[in-house]
Amino acid sequence: MTRSNHNAKGMSRRALLKNAAIAALSTTCLTALAMPVMAADAKKVIIGAFADGGLTPFKEKIIPLAREAGFDITFLEDEYGVTLEKWFADATSGAGQYDLYLLDDPWVPQFGAADVLEDLAAGGIDARDSDWIGPLIDMGFWPPREGPRVKGFESADPKLVCVPFIGDLQTLTYRNDVYTDGAPKTWDELIAKGKEGVAAGKIKYAMAFRGVAGNSVVNSWYPVFLSFGGHVFDDKWNPTFNSAEGKAATEFFVTTMKQNGPKGVVEFDSDQEGAAILGGEAGAVIQYSGNALKADDPAQAKVAGKLDFGVVPKQVKAMAQMGIFIAGVPKSAPNKANSIEFLKWYTSKETQAKVAEAGMIPVKRSAFAVEKPGNRLIAVALQQLDAGAEPRPRTPDWAKVEELLGIEINKALLAGSGGGEAMDSAAAKVKDYLGQMGYYQ
Repeated sequence: MTRSNHNAKGMSRRALLKNAAIAALSTTCLTALAMPVMAADAKKVIIGAFADGGLTPFKEKIIPLAREAGFDITFLEDEYGVTLEKWFADATSGAGQYDLYLLDDPWVPQFGAADVLEDLAAGGIDARDSDWIGPLIDMGFWPPREGPRVKGFESADPKLVCVPFIGDLQTLTYRNDVYTDGAPKTWDELIAKGKEGVAAGKIKYAMAFRGVAGNSVVNSWYPVFLSFGGHVFDDKWNPTFNSAEGKAATEFFVTTMKQNGPKGVVEFDSDQEGAAILGGEAGAVIQYSGNALKADDPAQAKVAGKLDFGVVPKQVKAMAQMGIFIAGVPKSAPNKANSIEFLKWYTSKETQAKVAEAGMIPVKRSAFAVEKPGNRLIAVALQQLDAGAEPRPRTPDWAKVEELLGIEINKALLAGSGGGEAMDSAAAKVKDYLGQMGYYQ
């Protein structure tokens, strides 16, 4: 999914609240998916989504099925960079312009803390269904069922305010003529065999990744950090990413990975990362599905046929970052009952099978077993989910935390050393910021 870039700059909770009223009054430019005239008794549902190639199969293959099931879908798209503010303004003002938001999952805490989304379990969506992929359905609860909770929600009962809509997570894309025994199992193997590929003239560097400060570099650092056994916070929101494991991971990232990556990697973003693997220069990348699926398109990949998918390498475990499309129904929705019924239909076993056949990563385990999945990454995605996958911390202030963390990692990457010091510096700044936001009172 092209949204997998996650490279739009996040907005802090304070800035978002400040601008919400302005955005609520602004004139919006929306692109609506053309629909045929529906029967008078069709169930109207207005869906707000950010423009993303990962939603193309949904628009082309699933919406027609929804029409057959009796839903009149209006699909409104806008740019990723403006949707968070626009929808939050709609929800908090009660404007009622949408029946359903397709959110980026780190936004769930923002909406959940504001109490502007419907309790979907009360509407009949069963989160206890064993067919759900556990880590995915967990992301729809506010406050979270596990892990630290922000102030004011310490003793609140978790409510299902969103349901997973399209699964997405990082996996490994690698050159099968360099890693001839299959996907490298460890980071050491990835580097060692990548160096052999460079020496043989097959590739220019072992791997590519994003180095731009903020969200981009954190995206690439995150699976390395997780695989070394790192944790971002303890249960009291104290930063723990500067643990021994976190420092070792960051030192590996800013030294070994930089030394075996492209020149200028500190300025790489998702476009350059993708071009490196698709153009045949890199031996491997860790990326989300939107970019990964370009590997099978001869029009985009010079080395199509030489690229395969696998679980991310491990140090002590093989952990990836998750980032999914997740659906919430605003309390101000004009067609609330229809929206909940649509979500029940969409997340049913039967429809999820169609989702997998359409090429999207499903959110129900049974759908991964369809006879003809729409792409070969789907099976690998399940392997990664079972091996380990983790979302960003569930706090409305993650965007600011990520910004502070990403700045320090970028500085160390530029220097080519000092990963441990970067973690200590970031931890101090994050602790100070969260203290100002009342996390430790």
